[in-house]
Amino acid sequence: MNKKTIATTIYILGICCVLFFGASAVIGGNTVSNPEAMIPFTEFERNIIILGIGFIPMIASCFFMLSAYRIKNRTKKILVFIPGIATGIPFIIGACFVVYLLFLGMVDVMGMK
Repeated sequence: MNKKTIATTIYILGICCVLFFGASAVIGGNTVSNPEAMIPFTEFERNIIILGIGFIPMIASCFFMLSAYRIKNRTKKILVFIPGIATGIPFIIGACFVVYLLFLGMVDVMGMK
């Protein structure tokens, strides 16, 4: 298979995932998918977490798309990276939340107030 075909296929698959989970987050709202779980997530929270997890593969597919088509135009580069940015925002928020929880745990263990 051609490098451009593989890049396009992976990129389109990533865009479909971003659109599906983004739309599910907006439409799902506050319905709890499993109320008997230890941490019951709403549909919105679950889909945002999945979008954050998909940040690394989506950014990789964006870079692969740029290298396969040798895109030099700045506007086209920005358009290619829009799905990566859409998954990057939940990733950064989730990473900040994890660091905050680790900081709170460290403060609690060390006895600082």
